[in-house]
Amino acid sequence: MTVISGPLGAGKTTLVNNLLNDPGERQVAVVVNDMGEVNVDAELLAEETDEGVVDLSNGCICCRLQDDLVTEVTRLAESRTFDYLVVEASGISEPIPIARTLTVGTDEGSLPDRFRLDTTVSVIDAFGFWKAFDPGESLPEAAPDPQRPLTEVMVDQIEFCDVLLVNKCDMVPDEELDAVEAAVRELQPRARLHRTTYSEVDPGAVLGTGLFDFDAARRSQGWKRALAGTDDGSESDHDHGDQPAAAAHGIGSFVYRRERPFDPELFDEWLDAWDGDIVRLKGFVWVTSRPETVLGVSQAGPAVRAGPIGEWGEDDPATRLVVIGRDLDEDAVTAELDACLGGDSDPPSAEDDPFPRE
Repeated sequence: MTVISGPLGAGKTTLVNNLLNDPGERQVAVVVNDMGEVNVDAELLAEETDEGVVDLSNGCICCRLQDDLVTEVTRLAESRTFDYLVVEASGISEPIPIARTLTVGTDEGSLPDRFRLDTTVSVIDAFGFWKAFDPGESLPEAAPDPQRPLTEVMVDQIEFCDVLLVNKCDMVPDEELDAVEAAVRELQPRARLHRTTYSEVDPGAVLGTGLFDFDAARRSQGWKRALAGTDDGSESDHDHGDQPAAAAHGIGSFVYRRERPFDPELFDEWLDAWDGDIVRLKGFVWVTSRPETVLGVSQAGPAVRAGPIGEWGEDDPATRLVVIGRDLDEDAVTAELDACLGGDSDPPSAEDDPFPRE
C-alpha cells in the first residue's frame, strides 16, 4: 500500500490518476478520502479508469473514518483482484494516524496479514508553499476546518513521509524553488525528494519502494534531529548543522536552550507576535506558573499549540526549542525569548496562566 497525503490542491489526485494510467505492470486499486458529502476526487478518478475506486466521503480517515478505512479496504480485497492499493487522504488528514491504522489497526479490527504499508508520500505545492507562512494571507474560504490551520496540517504531512513530491515546479522560479526545497529539507531530512510538474514521477518512486519504517519516520523530523544533536545541557551555544544549501537560500535553524523558566504571560504574548519568519517552532518549555510541568509547544506558521504534556520528574527542568525559519535573525529571536524569562515577581498560578492554548 501507498498512502498519499498533502494539502488541498497540491496535486494528489493528479498523482493518483498518473499511477492508474501507468501503474508499472501492477494491478492498482484506490481508496479516496474527502471531507465533502460528494467525493469529487473519486468521481474524477472513476472517469479515468475501470479499476476499483472506493469513495470514503464526509469524514477524515485519520480520525472519524479509521474503522471505515479498515472495513472498506478489506471489502475491496474480497471483491476485486489487485496487487497494490493506493490510499489518497484528504487535504486535512494527518499521515501518522493513517499509517498506524494500516499497520496495527484500530480497536475494532485490523487489515488482513496480506496487506503491507510500503510507502507514505506527501505532495507539496511549491507555488503555494510560502503563502502558507505569510501572515498577510487569509484562510481560504474552502478550508474545511478553521480550527485546524492548514499550515499545521502541511507541516505534519511533510514531517512524516518516505517520499516528498515538490509539485507545480513549473510555476516557481529556480531560485525560489531551491528555497522551498531547503525549507522542506529542514523540516524533513530523511524522505526522498522529487521535483515534479503535474505530479509526473516514475511509478517506481512511489510504489513498491520498500521505504516505510514507522519508527524511522517518527524519528526523522528535523526538529527531533536538532534536539538530539544539540541537547548537551549547555545554555548559551546555538549549534547549526552543515547545511550550506539551506543557508544560501536564507533557510536556517537553531536550538534555544535555557535553564531558567519563562514568564507564562510574556511567552504567550511572544507566541502571538508571529511575523512570518518562523516556519516551525517545536520543543519543551519550562514556565514559572508550572514548575513541575513539561509544557509542549508546537508552532507551524501562525498555528500554535501549547500545553502540559507531562512532569519533569527526575529530569532537570529546562527549555529546549527548535526554531526553523526563513531569513531568521537568530540573535534577535534569542533576545526576544530571553526577554520572556521569568523575573523576581510572583508568578501566576497554573489556573491563571494562558495554557493550554491552541
